[in-house]
Amino acid sequence: MSEKLLQQMLDYKAIVELKARFVHTVDNKDWDGYRAVFTPDDGLFDFGGGFTVIGGNAFVEAVAGQLADAVSVHRAFLPQIAFTSETEATGEWAVNDYIEFSADPETGERRGQQGFGYEYESYRKVDGIWKISAWRVHYVRVDPLPRMPLPDSILGGPDVLRDEAYLAAVTSRPV
Repeated sequence: MSEKLLQQMLDYKAIVELKARFVHTVDNKDWDGYRAVFTPDDGLFDFGGGFTVIGGNAFVEAVAGQLADAVSVHRAFLPQIAFTSETEATGEWAVNDYIEFSADPETGERRGQQGFGYEYESYRKVDGIWKISAWRVHYVRVDPLPRMPLPDSILGGPDVLRDEAYLAAVTSRPV
Protein backbone atom coordinates (compact mmCIF):
# COMPACT_ATOMS: atom_id res chain seq x y z
CA MET A 1 0.00 0.00 0.00
CA SER A 2 1.37 3.40 -0.91
CA GLU A 3 2.07 6.02 1.75
CA LYS A 4 -0.40 8.39 0.05
CA LEU A 5 -3.22 5.82 0.09
CA LEU A 6 -2.54 4.97 3.73
CA GLN A 7 -2.65 8.67 4.67
CA GLN A 8 -5.91 9.13 2.76
CA MET A 9 -7.46 6.19 4.63
CA LEU A 10 -6.35 7.71 7.95
CA ASP A 11 -7.75 11.09 6.88
CA TYR A 12 -11.06 9.46 5.86
CA LYS A 13 -11.32 7.88 9.31
CA ALA A 14 -10.50 11.21 10.96
CA ILE A 15 -13.28 12.96 9.01
CA VAL A 16 -15.80 10.25 9.95
CA GLU A 17 -14.81 10.69 13.60
CA LEU A 18 -15.09 14.47 13.18
CA LYS A 19 -18.68 14.04 11.98
CA ALA A 20 -19.39 11.79 14.98
CA ARG A 21 -18.15 14.56 17.29
CA PHE A 22 -20.32 17.05 15.35
CA VAL A 23 -23.41 14.93 16.12
CA HIS A 24 -22.55 13.95 19.70
CA THR A 25 -21.57 17.43 20.85
CA VAL A 26 -24.66 19.15 19.42
CA ASP A 27 -27.06 16.61 20.94
CA ASN A 28 -25.28 16.84 24.31
CA LYS A 29 -25.17 20.65 24.12
CA ASP A 30 -21.40 20.58 24.57
CA TRP A 31 -20.93 23.94 22.86
CA ASP A 32 -17.17 24.12 23.48
CA GLY A 33 -16.76 20.65 21.98
CA TYR A 34 -19.06 21.61 19.12
CA ARG A 35 -17.05 24.76 18.44
CA ALA A 36 -13.86 22.64 18.27
CA VAL A 37 -15.08 20.76 15.15
CA PHE A 38 -15.18 23.95 13.03
CA THR A 39 -12.68 26.35 11.58
CA PRO A 40 -13.54 29.75 13.09
CA ASP A 41 -12.99 31.70 9.86
CA ASP A 42 -15.21 32.85 7.02
CA GLY A 43 -16.80 29.63 5.76
CA LEU A 44 -20.48 29.71 4.76
CA PHE A 45 -22.94 27.78 6.93
CA ASP A 46 -26.33 27.42 5.25
CA PHE A 47 -29.39 26.20 7.16
CA GLY A 48 -31.59 26.47 4.06
CA GLY A 49 -34.56 28.72 3.62
CA GLY A 50 -32.36 31.78 3.27
CA PHE A 51 -30.76 31.53 6.73
CA THR A 52 -26.97 31.56 6.52
CA VAL A 53 -24.15 32.59 8.82
CA ILE A 54 -20.47 33.17 8.17
CA GLY A 55 -17.86 31.28 10.20
CA GLY A 56 -17.85 28.34 12.56
CA ASN A 57 -18.19 30.47 15.69
CA ALA A 58 -21.31 32.18 14.34
CA PHE A 59 -22.71 28.77 13.35
CA VAL A 60 -22.25 27.40 16.87
CA GLU A 61 -23.93 30.46 18.39
CA ALA A 62 -26.89 30.12 16.00
CA VAL A 63 -27.33 26.40 16.71
CA ALA A 64 -26.91 26.86 20.47
CA GLY A 65 -29.61 29.54 20.39
CA GLN A 66 -31.99 27.37 18.36
CA LEU A 67 -31.53 24.23 20.46
CA ALA A 68 -31.14 25.75 23.94
CA ASP A 69 -34.39 24.24 25.26
CA ALA A 70 -34.77 21.43 22.73
CA VAL A 71 -34.15 17.72 22.79
CA SER A 72 -32.30 16.75 19.64
CA VAL A 73 -31.15 13.49 18.12
CA HIS A 74 -29.05 13.75 14.96
CA ARG A 75 -27.85 10.87 12.81
CA ALA A 76 -25.37 11.08 9.93
CA PHE A 77 -24.57 8.11 7.73
CA LEU A 78 -23.52 6.97 4.24
CA PRO A 79 -20.55 9.35 3.97
CA GLN A 80 -19.17 10.26 0.56
CA ILE A 81 -15.83 11.98 1.10
CA ALA A 82 -13.62 13.32 -1.69
CA PHE A 83 -10.12 14.67 -1.12
CA THR A 84 -9.29 17.75 -3.17
CA SER A 85 -5.78 18.08 -1.71
CA GLU A 86 -3.77 16.75 1.22
CA THR A 87 -5.40 19.36 3.46
CA GLU A 88 -8.87 19.82 1.96
CA ALA A 89 -11.86 17.57 1.32
CA THR A 90 -15.60 17.66 0.72
CA GLY A 91 -18.27 15.39 2.12
CA GLU A 92 -21.91 14.49 1.64
CA TRP A 93 -23.85 12.73 4.39
CA ALA A 94 -27.36 11.33 4.53
CA VAL A 95 -28.92 12.68 7.72
CA ASN A 96 -32.00 12.57 9.81
CA ASP A 97 -32.75 14.59 12.87
CA TYR A 98 -35.38 14.72 15.57
CA ILE A 99 -35.85 18.04 17.31
CA GLU A 100 -38.44 18.58 20.03
CA PHE A 101 -38.84 22.00 21.57
CA SER A 102 -40.57 22.80 24.85
CA ALA A 103 -44.32 22.32 24.70
CA ASP A 104 -46.39 25.31 23.61
CA PRO A 105 -47.06 27.20 26.87
CA GLU A 106 -50.65 28.04 25.90
CA THR A 107 -51.83 24.71 24.48
CA GLY A 108 -49.35 22.22 25.94
CA GLU A 109 -48.90 20.76 22.45
CA ARG A 110 -45.58 19.36 21.34
CA ARG A 111 -43.51 21.39 18.92
CA GLY A 112 -40.74 20.08 16.74
CA GLN A 113 -39.85 18.18 13.64
CA GLN A 114 -38.17 15.16 12.20
CA GLY A 115 -36.10 15.91 9.12
CA PHE A 116 -34.55 13.73 6.44
CA GLY A 117 -32.01 14.93 3.93
CA TYR A 118 -28.36 15.58 3.21
CA GLU A 119 -25.56 17.66 4.66
CA TYR A 120 -22.76 18.92 2.45
CA GLU A 121 -19.50 19.88 4.09
CA SER A 122 -16.05 21.21 3.29
CA TYR A 123 -13.12 20.19 5.46
CA ARG A 124 -9.72 21.70 6.08
CA LYS A 125 -6.80 20.14 7.91
CA VAL A 126 -5.47 22.71 10.39
CA ASP A 127 -2.28 21.88 12.30
CA GLY A 128 -2.83 18.20 11.47
CA ILE A 129 -6.48 18.14 12.62
CA TRP A 130 -9.49 17.97 10.28
CA LYS A 131 -12.16 20.64 10.83
CA ILE A 132 -15.43 21.53 9.12
CA SER A 133 -14.90 24.77 7.19
CA ALA A 134 -18.33 25.06 5.50
CA TRP A 135 -21.70 23.31 5.91
CA ARG A 136 -25.06 23.20 4.15
CA VAL A 137 -28.19 21.17 4.82
CA HIS A 138 -30.85 20.20 2.29
CA TYR A 139 -33.98 18.56 3.65
CA VAL A 140 -35.84 16.21 1.35
CA ARG A 141 -38.64 15.79 3.88
CA VAL A 142 -39.57 17.46 7.16
CA ASP A 143 -42.39 16.06 9.29
CA PRO A 144 -43.88 17.93 12.25
CA LEU A 145 -44.03 15.95 15.48
CA PRO A 146 -47.40 14.61 16.62
CA ARG A 147 -48.97 17.31 18.75
CA MET A 148 -49.44 15.18 21.88
CA PRO A 149 -46.68 13.29 23.68
CA LEU A 150 -46.49 9.64 22.77
CA PRO A 151 -46.96 7.19 25.63
CA ASP A 152 -43.92 5.48 27.13
CA SER A 153 -45.38 2.19 25.91
CA ILE A 154 -48.39 1.27 23.85
CA LEU A 155 -50.92 -0.44 26.07
CA GLY A 156 -53.02 -2.91 24.17
CA GLY A 157 -50.29 -3.75 21.68
CA PRO A 158 -50.57 -3.08 17.95
CA ASP A 159 -54.39 -3.12 18.00
CA VAL A 160 -54.41 0.28 19.73
CA LEU A 161 -52.81 1.72 16.58
CA ARG A 162 -56.10 1.02 14.77
CA ASP A 163 -58.06 3.01 17.38
CA GLU A 164 -59.14 6.27 15.68
CA ALA A 165 -59.61 8.14 18.98
CA TYR A 166 -56.10 7.20 20.10
CA LEU A 167 -54.58 8.20 16.77
CA ALA A 168 -56.41 11.54 16.82
CA ALA A 169 -55.09 12.20 20.33
CA VAL A 170 -51.44 11.59 19.45
CA THR A 171 -51.27 12.91 15.89
CA SER A 172 -52.63 15.81 13.92
CA ARG A 173 -54.69 13.40 11.79
CA PRO A 174 -58.41 14.21 12.05
CA VAL A 175 -60.77 11.44 13.18
